Amino acid sequence: MLMPLYRRTLLGLILAVALLPALARAQERAVVSKEVAVGRSEASLRLEFSAGAPLEIVFRDRAVTIDGDVVGSFDPGDAADAAWRSLLSEAVTLEDGPLSEMLVAWSPPEGLEGDALDVVEVIDEALEQSLRPSLPVVAPSVSVSVGTGRESALLQALLGQVGRLSMLQDALAEAGGAVQLHVQEDVEVDEGQTVNGTLVVISGDARIRGTVEGDVVVVDGSLQLLPGSRVFGEVRLADAHIVRNEGTVEGTVVDVLEDERDLESEIRARLRDELRSELRDEIRHTAPTSAARRFNPFRSVFRAVAGIVENLVKILILGLIGMGVVAFAPDHLDVVAETARRAPGRSAAVGVAGAFLLIPVWILGAVALAVSIVGIPVMIAWLPLFPLAAIAAGLLGYLAVARNVGEWLSDSGYRYTDWIRRSNSVYTIFGGLMGLMSFFIVGHALSVVPLVGFVKGFLVFAGSLASLAALTVGFGAVLLTRGGRRREYFPESFDEAWERAVEVEMDMDEADIEVEEEPGGSENDRPGKEKENDA
Repeated sequence: MLMPLYRRTLLGLILAVALLPALARAQERAVVSKEVAVGRSEASLRLEFSAGAPLEIVFRDRAVTIDGDVVGSFDPGDAADAAWRSLLSEAVTLEDGPLSEMLVAWSPPEGLEGDALDVVEVIDEALEQSLRPSLPVVAPSVSVSVGTGRESALLQALLGQVGRLSMLQDALAEAGGAVQLHVQEDVEVDEGQTVNGTLVVISGDARIRGTVEGDVVVVDGSLQLLPGSRVFGEVRLADAHIVRNEGTVEGTVVDVLEDERDLESEIRARLRDELRSELRDEIRHTAPTSAARRFNPFRSVFRAVAGIVENLVKILILGLIGMGVVAFAPDHLDVVAETARRAPGRSAAVGVAGAFLLIPVWILGAVALAVSIVGIPVMIAWLPLFPLAAIAAGLLGYLAVARNVGEWLSDSGYRYTDWIRRSNSVYTIFGGLMGLMSFFIVGHALSVVPLVGFVKGFLVFAGSLASLAALTVGFGAVLLTRGGRRREYFPESFDEAWERAVEVEMDMDEADIEVEEEPGGSENDRPGKEKENDA
């Protein structure tokens, strides 16, 4: 059944839309030279064409002129000036055909309004008229006959699939004469049948046993040339394939998407080569480094010595800070150390909670002080002093825990710990710091031995846990004791009571010994005693 007249008219318009871009490209005037001048007060473009008068557009002294005629005005730096300068920046890098296409495709940017929009539209119209002069519209010399499986298939196929129009445009670029168009249906040209003109099949398969006088165009389908078939024109394929079965094609077989596929393949190959080159360079640069690290023992020794020295410096710095605490705040250190030793779990819990609340308290305190005029000066001091106070609390707690560790090492009887004197807080602090840092020191020392990297990792992990635990417990003890100003009450254990009783008894024995050794001798040696004995 033939399609209604309005549908065939619509089809003709669609085909015209598909073919007109190629015709329009052929009518664009060639640009043989250009002059672009961009300065603070001037921005101009002059184009000379292969035929016809040149075009000159100038922005100068707040006036816009086209070929010497003033068409508008602008303010330096406004939207029209910015759009024009942006166009000139693109035109500088282009020549000939690409320049013409860019100027024709240019349109006023979005967001322009008022006088700026009027000026830019005038410039756009001047570019269009100069590069694409108006010509009388000539209807394409193409007659169209349509065959479809359904009357609505044409609209669904062409209007619903905009990408097919572009491929159809490429396929019909050189087609002429009558055109038989079939959409979403299979076409078969029987033996002895002749098709005058061009046969176009979209989204379908074509089986040819007869003769086609013109070209055969297949978009998104397949073409089968069966025995005895003959095509006098070209076979043009777009996203389609051909099966030759003893058929004859007088012209050439053209794949309109071949260039695009070749470009994609070229890009893939280029990317693949670049990736391979980069991988080779990376392997070439990293392999010698890995080999040097593997076979250069001095590098490992230097790193181990550097790590050990770094930890020793940390011990020295923290020990000097501990000496200052012992000299100026020994009572506070004693209170914090006692709390950390007697209640480590409670101190750790308070330390974790305090660490999480540090930043909220700091921020809330600053906000509370900032809401009043009187609190603003205090807030200025609060912002830097609160972090410093938190750092000082952490150091005090860490040194207190280090002193406890030093006392424990002094009582343990381990080798190389006999130099730690329990009665001297400075010795116990340095001993505790050495104990806490010993994991890192031993790990760095073992790093020079091959195949024991996992041991170093384990020791570093253990040392990190020990330092974190000491810092958390110490910080919690500082918070519990208000910085060492308030001593926590702890019930006396049996061992502590026994030690205290032994110490008291030892003190009494020492006192008796001192009395017996007073000058004057014993009671039997005194003069009164001698007279009593004589009587």
